[in-house]
Amino acid sequence: MTEAKKIPDQASFSAPIEDLQVRIAFLDDLVEQLNAEIARQGADIANLKTQMQLLYQRVDATDQSEGIAAFDPLTNVPPHY
Repeated sequence: MTEAKKIPDQASFSAPIEDLQVRIAFLDDLVEQLNAEIARQGADIANLKTQMQLLYQRVDATDQSEGIAAFDPLTNVPPHY
């Protein structure tokens, strides 16, 4: 009599456990995808930083080679003022 009672109990517990296992599998996959995306974005940011540094170096080199003076907002007033 007690064995017959245990069988429905096991069946009633196995469905929620399987549901949780499926959810955990999907969450594991999602975490891996997010981790890969974050790693890709980190590499993109590092690449963009390198490009910005090269651009700043080019601008600095151009300004110095052409003898362009630094902008002074007190003395360099646009003509419409």
